[in-house]
Amino acid sequence: MQTPAQVEERQLDSVTTSPPVRRGRSLALLALLIVSIVLVIVVARQWPFTRQAVLASLQQQSGSAVEIGAFHQFYFPHPGCVAEAVTVRKDVSTPPLITIQKLTIVGSYAGLLTHHLSMIRAEGFHVSVRKQSVAPGSFGNVGRISSGLTIAQLVADGSEVEIVPQQQGQTPLVFRIPRLVLRNIADSQPLNFESVVQLPKPAAEVTVAGKFGPWQPDHGGQTLMSGAYSVRELDLGDVSGLAGKIVASGKFDGELQSVRVQGSLDAPGFEVRQSKHPVHLAALYIATVNGLNGDINVDAARAHFSATTLFGAGTISNQGEASGKTANIELWSKQARIEDLLWLCVSDNPPSMTGAIVFRANVQIPPGSRPCLRKTTLQGDFGISNAQYPNPETQKDIDILSARARGEAGKVEHIQDKVGKNDYGPGRVVSNLKGHVTLIDGVAHLSNVSFDVPGASAVLSGNYSLLTERIDLSGHMHMVADLPNTTTGFKSMLLRVMQPFLHKSKSSDSVVAIRIGGTYDHPTYAVVPKARK
Repeated sequence: MQTPAQVEERQLDSVTTSPPVRRGRSLALLALLIVSIVLVIVVARQWPFTRQAVLASLQQQSGSAVEIGAFHQFYFPHPGCVAEAVTVRKDVSTPPLITIQKLTIVGSYAGLLTHHLSMIRAEGFHVSVRKQSVAPGSFGNVGRISSGLTIAQLVADGSEVEIVPQQQGQTPLVFRIPRLVLRNIADSQPLNFESVVQLPKPAAEVTVAGKFGPWQPDHGGQTLMSGAYSVRELDLGDVSGLAGKIVASGKFDGELQSVRVQGSLDAPGFEVRQSKHPVHLAALYIATVNGLNGDINVDAARAHFSATTLFGAGTISNQGEASGKTANIELWSKQARIEDLLWLCVSDNPPSMTGAIVFRANVQIPPGSRPCLRKTTLQGDFGISNAQYPNPETQKDIDILSARARGEAGKVEHIQDKVGKNDYGPGRVVSNLKGHVTLIDGVAHLSNVSFDVPGASAVLSGNYSLLTERIDLSGHMHMVADLPNTTTGFKSMLLRVMQPFLHKSKSSDSVVAIRIGGTYDHPTYAVVPKARK
């Protein structure tokens, strides 16, 4: 039993301690209630998930009229909303610029206080690009968001960009985007992006990842971007006259209006359709791309196949009023083989000539649906040294020509007897070629083409059709031997009688007129002594 003193002490403790504890708990509950009320007021004032708030934001962002079909909000486990059948158009009388089947916006209750959204997902995102829709200012504040707002992630997988043709009846170009993710979206900050784009023509799949921004609203071309890309299975079958598939990869960096791109490409089965001879082509390139209009400056390029290396530079850009881009490329090489170029461009197997070639040419390929050979123009100069001819019959003609030009007509029969035998050895006599060529509408116009073999030199001009392979060349040939010594028998006797009347050059060489006709596979030759003037 407690003594009277203990009971009194206990009652005293109860009187002195209980009221302050109860008062403290009450104050905590009151503070929590006040904070809750404040939070409710703040959230109510900043609640961004209403139809009116979403509509106003989209209109401000696009600078266009926006319509929303069905709309509903959700609150648990996260706050957000869903807008369906979203349409963006310049005004009610114009076709839609943007349509979104379903737009989902997800936030967090903590994010309501920090102006932060966790995710925006756009499903069925479709953009229609028309000439009138891409004028300056068409998309208002696109690329900028409200000051202070941050978005962790924007996902628009399965999007499409449609390039609507200006003329009715033409098929639109559709760029499909299986994957598009933007991260860390904030005003005045660069965003990270990942994208997979399926190109319509030439067909290819491009993967791009990098950084973009911050967007410069008044100077969009100065917006910074950088990253890496890869191109998979670009189909050259969509390019007239070519075949094969290309794989490429590289990196880019710079302003949107001037992006420096460097990379490499590999085409194991590159083919010019006319020749039907695939080659393994590999290339390195450095280029500057204008992201505002798609123009490209090829600063430097190097391509290699077989034993040939080609170098190039030029532009791919819009010129005049033509619809599409024109390629102007300067090509040159001091490390090329004529047999590689012939293998690539003509159907002969094996190529009819071998030897080292040096050339420089300007190539222009305009837009349009005409076959590649017909619309390509070329001007250039070339030189082929130590040319040899794998075909024994062709080499026989060169050897006989050289023997006659040296006055050794008696060796012709010996050369003819050797053709087709193992000890003939084609290539015993080599020749050198050089000249100027202009290619227009599939026809090569050749001028000042010189042809040298031991004992003779010729200068020819004329045409060669790359489409029909017909030859029409004519000119004259100088020979060191007197004409009677270039043949035997009755022809030699006849030429000796006519020699006083035949033309000789100032160097006492004999001169004959020469004409080459027929086709590439079956050429014809005519040689006629020239009379004195």
